Amino acid sequence: MRHLYIFVTLLQTVMTFTVLPYIQIDYAHYFRLAQCLAKCMQKYGVPSTHHLLDGSIEEFLDVRNKDAEACDSGCHQHRRVHRKGQLGLTMNSITDGQRFWAESSAKSGLVGSTVISSVELICQNPSPDEEFGVSAEGFVSVSLLRPSGAIRFIVQWKQRTQVMGFYDESQWITSQWTHSRSTISIHGHDTMLTVKNGYNSDRGVTAQIEWPRTALDSCYYKLQLSNSSFQVTMDITADSSKSILLPHLEFDTLYSVTVAAISADKTKVSNPTTTNFKSLPCKDIHGRGSLQCLPEAVSDLTIVLRSNGTGLISWKPSADPQNILFYQVVYYALSYNDGCQIQKETLNVKSTETSAEVTFPGRECEYVIQLINYDLIGRDASAEVRVLIEPSLLIRFNEILPACVVFLSLSCALICFRCRKKCPHRVSEKQRKFAGYA
Repeated sequence: MRHLYIFVTLLQTVMTFTVLPYIQIDYAHYFRLAQCLAKCMQKYGVPSTHHLLDGSIEEFLDVRNKDAEACDSGCHQHRRVHRKGQLGLTMNSITDGQRFWAESSAKSGLVGSTVISSVELICQNPSPDEEFGVSAEGFVSVSLLRPSGAIRFIVQWKQRTQVMGFYDESQWITSQWTHSRSTISIHGHDTMLTVKNGYNSDRGVTAQIEWPRTALDSCYYKLQLSNSSFQVTMDITADSSKSILLPHLEFDTLYSVTVAAISADKTKVSNPTTTNFKSLPCKDIHGRGSLQCLPEAVSDLTIVLRSNGTGLISWKPSADPQNILFYQVVYYALSYNDGCQIQKETLNVKSTETSAEVTFPGRECEYVIQLINYDLIGRDASAEVRVLIEPSLLIRFNEILPACVVFLSLSCALICFRCRKKCPHRVSEKQRKFAGYA
């Protein structure tokens, strides 16, 4: 469904002006004029496109050229060319306009079905006017039932006024009336902004910003987008789009977006509404390990210390092995205690491996272990973990076992020695007591 947009002015406060009676308006003339101007647009309009806020494209015929203006003049029966230098250039266009006017008919406006499905007031703003004082300007969206050729619209509206408790409305109705506002807002201060992430090849990483909007809302907004490294502010004019497209964002980045309504003359600003969102990660679009994405560090980097002074380093790869060039393990001690390895040690590991064994010399040492993974074009990403080597862990098993054997042997020998020394004395003493008793 195509949309055409028309700017109209809605009176909010009535001041002194001339009112034309309903019967004095020559509608037949306007029907014929619309037909004539439509033919001028079709012949002299230049195909152009207009980008809507949500990123969609609208096609239209641009009539901002001399031939189209001359044809328009012919439709109005203006036979006089003001610029002599352009006489030869525009005379044919004026003649076409006059011919289109002669071919038009007021009755044709009553024949056939309309191509318009609905007319909607998108937004409105208070707008001071030199002739009518305080007025309200608004944007009207016209929805078409089907694609059609060049179309010219006659825009009409009605006004509703209240006098002594009673409402009075004009008779010509083309759209439902709506109240005009003298304030600006984004549909209340508690309105939440909704963000939908996306991606396409033309605009890269995108986000669509939405919030509930009604015809009472402002037509003009100020939008601010920022992250940790930049900030940009832009002025937005409402159209029939339901969202605002933010293109060319960075992958996997935290953003903050703030929207505030502003008046038509940009002198008043409403309270802003802010929300934070994170853009899509690159791997969700191009896959893990893609060269179109920056390399990611491994996850779940852990170390299991062994009693023999070694440690088993294990990790979870961030990409498939075919997308990894190799791994590099770098470790060194932070402390200067006895035997600690201060100098960095490096160990290269194949891309198909998910673990490696290293030796941690010294006692009471705190080691830093870095695991660096390189992609196929040499870019790197690293993860880091620390581990503390306790003294009890540095006693080797082959040293504990002999010590235990020696300790047990000495204990047994001491017990036997004491038993041999005390037992004969007790036996002889018991024998003497038994003999004396007998």
